[in-house]
Amino acid sequence: MKKKIVITLWISLFALIIALGFLTVQKNKQEAEERARIEKEQEELRIAEEEAAQAAKLKAEKKESKDSSEKKDKYTFSKMEATYYAQSKATVRQEPYDTAEIIGTLSLDSRVSIVGKCKQTDYYKIKINGDYGYVAFEDVSKEYLPIPLPISSSKSVPSATKDILFIGNSITLYPATKDWWGSGWGCGATAPENDYVHLTVAAKGYSSFDYMSLRSWEFSSTRNYELDDLDPYITKYQYGTIVIELGENVKGHESHFKEDLTDMITYIKTYNPNARIVMLDNFWAYKSIISTKKEVASANGITYVSLSDIQGVQDYMLQAGDQYTTPDGTVYTIGSFLAGHPNDAGFAAIAQHLIGAL
Repeated sequence: MKKKIVITLWISLFALIIALGFLTVQKNKQEAEERARIEKEQEELRIAEEEAAQAAKLKAEKKESKDSSEKKDKYTFSKMEATYYAQSKATVRQEPYDTAEIIGTLSLDSRVSIVGKCKQTDYYKIKINGDYGYVAFEDVSKEYLPIPLPISSSKSVPSATKDILFIGNSITLYPATKDWWGSGWGCGATAPENDYVHLTVAAKGYSSFDYMSLRSWEFSSTRNYELDDLDPYITKYQYGTIVIELGENVKGHESHFKEDLTDMITYIKTYNPNARIVMLDNFWAYKSIISTKKEVASANGITYVSLSDIQGVQDYMLQAGDQYTTPDGTVYTIGSFLAGHPNDAGFAAIAQHLIGAL
């Protein structure tokens, strides 16, 4: 009897285990189906959102294209080819109307290349930095507007004195570069003692002198903004003589050169009223520039030192392809930058002309 009962209990337990296992399998199956359903719904929702986003993007692109087309139709231009000058802080905009985004400003008297005139607004289309921009009619002028000299009441005539100041370009002073062997003297001279500045100083026995580069002034369309580079010299020392060696780099930048050169002399005389000013002729024979320099020198009572007999003489110039070996054995081949600059013979000839005038 007991044995029968035990067997019955085991059978019941086994049946219970089977039932529980079946229930577990069913539950897992239901959970898996639920997960699959949720994942399917999420995937469908993601696809729907992507489709909606793509549709919105296409709609926006169509609208942008339409707006762009309408804008092109809205603003038309008549062609122009002119060079104007910027008024003070002329505003350059992305589109030809007053509330358009500002993409830059132009300083007073910057040259502006006009390529079109808007038919719907008071704006010019201009070429700037390889792209286009727009400036209001009132922000540019056909005429050059004189830039005020940077004269300040806080700067006065100096009491300390020096013998001579040389103001020039690369022929007077050029920094060390990979293109040549120098390190801060006249470009092309084999050594500082061989450039025209040091040859002149040695020949005249000057005990105190300065030389500086104002090369950026030659290229600038707003030259009066460069004049305060002279301040460390002319506002600190009263020089007996000031030599101006500028003009070689003005070719292609001759707009209002006469006015700017006159302004430079006025600025120098403001702080060095007793200095003798000497203008050195161009080493390169640019006739229009030389003519202007002579005219300004004559009008301002300045000594003009002609170099006409050495201009263009190849024996006085560095030649492309020639080589120079420095004392440390480094070999330099004369390239396009150095070619045409004075060689030692050229510097000696310049110095002889200048010494004769001094």
